[in-house]
Formats: sequence, C-alpha cells, structure tokens
Amino acid sequence: MSLQTYLKGCNRGEFQWECVESGTYGEGNSVDNESVSLKGRTARITRGGRDSYEVEVDNLKYSPFYDCEFFGTRRSARNWAEKMIKKDISNQLIRKDVK
Repeated sequence: MSLQTYLKGCNRGEFQWECVESGTYGEGNSVDNESVSLKGRTARITRGGRDSYEVEVDNLKYSPFYDCEFFGTRRSARNWAEKMIKKDISNQLIRKDVK
C-alpha cells in the first residue's frame, strides 16, 4: 500500500485514523498499528499479518465497554470499529432524551 493511498483512506468523515507504528512485517510502507478517537471513545487496529487485523474498541460508555474482533481487511476492521463507536454515541444520546 502506498503512503498516498493510506493517507487518502485515513480521512473517513468524522473519523481520522492515525498511524502509530509501521514497517514491522518487512514492508517499509506497511501500517501495522493505527488508532482513532471520537468523543472519548477509542479504537486500535493491529496488523497481525498480511490478511489479519485485530480491532479493539474501548472507553465505550455503555455495555459492552470494550470489544475485540478479527478481520481479513483493514476496511472491514475500520468499518466495524466506527460502527461500534457510532452505536455507543447513539445510545448515549437516546439515554439523555429518556431522562
């Protein structure tokens, strides 16, 4: 993956993914760890190999407070993490309206 392709894919609307570590798997331009944060919730993606991505989402306000999954593509990993964060934010807004 080229740097330009990665940087273009980092900007996902309200989510801005950031590279934390790169180059572990012999490719100088590979992104091995990346993270994102939105409204206090965080997600981290760790590349475990060519087609293996572990995603951790934490600091969620509602159950589950932490979750972890494995995916075969970075895109799937990002989509799941962003969905979990958006769902948690939505739950917070719904609960504020109920009170």
